[in-house]
Amino acid sequence: MTAVAHDGGRLARLGLAAAIGSRIIGRLVGIVLVVLLARQAAPDTVAVYGYLLGTATLVATLTDLGVAAVAGREVAAGRLPAAPALWAALGPQTVSVAAACLVTVGLTVFLGPDAVPPSALALTVAFVVAGGYVNLWAEMLRATGRVLLEGALQVGSAFLLVGGGVLVVTTGGDATLLLVVVALKELALLLVMVALLRPSRGAVRSRALLGQSLWLALGGIGLVLLWRQGTIVVGAVGTIGALAAYVVASRFLDAGITIAHTVGFGLVPGMSALAGDPDAFRREGRRYLGLAAAVGLVVAVAGVLAARPITVVPFGERWAGVVPAVQVIAACAVPILVSYVCWTLLLARRRVRRLAVASGSAAVTGTAVSAALVAWRPDALSAVLGTAAGAVVLAVVLLTGVRDVLGPARP
Repeated sequence: MTAVAHDGGRLARLGLAAAIGSRIIGRLVGIVLVVLLARQAAPDTVAVYGYLLGTATLVATLTDLGVAAVAGREVAAGRLPAAPALWAALGPQTVSVAAACLVTVGLTVFLGPDAVPPSALALTVAFVVAGGYVNLWAEMLRATGRVLLEGALQVGSAFLLVGGGVLVVTTGGDATLLLVVVALKELALLLVMVALLRPSRGAVRSRALLGQSLWLALGGIGLVLLWRQGTIVVGAVGTIGALAAYVVASRFLDAGITIAHTVGFGLVPGMSALAGDPDAFRREGRRYLGLAAAVGLVVAVAGVLAARPITVVPFGERWAGVVPAVQVIAACAVPILVSYVCWTLLLARRRVRRLAVASGSAAVTGTAVSAALVAWRPDALSAVLGTAAGAVVLAVVLLTGVRDVLGPARP
């Protein structure tokens, strides 16, 4: 094994462990704030806070040009120096951030709840700006091998958010004060990251990153549409009861996608570093695809068997009717996990057009199947089956793009 292969394999393992560990800890710590909000905060505070952060997060995903991921891949692969690549990525990232801010403001002003105060919206915009640049710096830190440091910073920011949020809620603060904490937490994280990695002018140009990042952006939009189309279809065609049931069932889908996405970006630095060594890339790629399939199978079996208690215990007996939908979501663990590992392998090898084709095909399939089934039987299971169909299409198309990794080695 060459030194590059050894370093790339180690970076893949460390990146995966750091990403999974930091994000799980962050989620678990965040539950404290969610529970406290639900129990003590006023309904207006919960509604405004949840709407603004949920909208901002979704919009930021849709407007992301993908340049951070491409720059991180190039740096991890050793094709670009970090500081000039970071500088070149700043312009496109600023465009993404500006678009996210404009869309968030537009949706809130024209379609959002009347209870949103201007101060809370302004703080949300500040969060979007800081968060957009945090995502770029986080990619670059991971690309330079500082995956453990980036994970530690994410954990620290999560504790900072929850500590400040608990203080605001227990002292009777409103959504605006909560968003002050959110924005300051994100700004503090950004300042630390900027101190760790400074951009500098160099020979790298923004257009060199944009050529592939636009395909990646299209792929990301397709994924968002695939995972969110069930809510849209049930809301448009189904009943209020069916929509409520789908929202409950889709909490498990969201959790699975979050974990799979974390696995994917955790592997990016290491697999990008291995992209120039076909044998090592193939060996590590097969390893992580096999692990994804095995873990997905375990989750699928456990989820199908335990669907009733994991649904009824946290949400209540009245939601027992969504158990079949939860079972289908559990069965999707295999294609979802495999898809996100394949996504990383294709990204590392610069095969970004395949990502756009795969996610677009999956989104169209999922939406069409969901619409047909919900029109026939308007319940949560129908929409989940549509999403499952899209997930299978996504996995199949992506797997065809890594045939050389799965098949026998070529001379």
